[in-house]
Amino acid sequence: MIPAVCIEMLFGNISAEEKIEKLADEGFSHIEFWSWKDKNIPAIKEVCKKRNVAVANFSGQRLGDLINENTHHVVLEDYSNALNAARLLNVKNLMFLTNELGDEGIVVHPEESKSDYSKQRAVVRGLEKALEMTPDNMNLILEPLNTVLDHQGYYLKDLSTAVEILELVGDPRLQILCDLYHQEMMGDDLIAIIHEYKNQIGYYHIADVPGRHEPGTGAVNWNAVLREIKNSGYEGYVGFEYSPEEDSLASLQRVKDVWKSI
Repeated sequence: MIPAVCIEMLFGNISAEEKIEKLADEGFSHIEFWSWKDKNIPAIKEVCKKRNVAVANFSGQRLGDLINENTHHVVLEDYSNALNAARLLNVKNLMFLTNELGDEGIVVHPEESKSDYSKQRAVVRGLEKALEMTPDNMNLILEPLNTVLDHQGYYLKDLSTAVEILELVGDPRLQILCDLYHQEMMGDDLIAIIHEYKNQIGYYHIADVPGRHEPGTGAVNWNAVLREIKNSGYEGYVGFEYSPEEDSLASLQRVKDVWKSI
């Protein structure tokens, strides 16, 4: 397994390049982020090369709704532009969401009048179109989110529905981004889902519950969870995507400590 750290909520209001420098100083060699549009991609490429850091993942689309075919052209245009950034940074995983999110993660268009069936079919068709544009050596990772607290109105909230979408699309380049913070918030047994969905999960995210802070600040036994992920045969990225409860450097020490425990 490979640890990656999401830079978005760390170190306050400094540039992405400065955050990458700080993470490299702390011994991390893989990072991820959300949108590429608010960042200087050539500068990130340069600092990553200088510090021997790789970008594991970022958002393949932030605009448009997969659940609504009328906005698929927006999704695909956004994805096409993201692909250009991904090629420059040699990124092999791009995140997809079923709904566009606004400020504070609010779902912009819940489409409450649409049935779950019509939403699912639209998501499948949108992902099929996106995969037609996707290089063979790249994965799309589709993320379920919690609707209990953070993203009310978001369509894809459970792993079983995500698996149905993967099966309908039928392309091995489409996998699940299993965010264990979101799944814990939805009441899932984390140990159980690690084993039930191990063949469909292509990426993990971690943050503690409650609070979405660094591991060790909440109720989850991350030592046990990470050992289960490892024992399941998973060899990919585990992304630490959290808002630090303490200062950023102290939170990174917690990440290093929990990683050593496995």
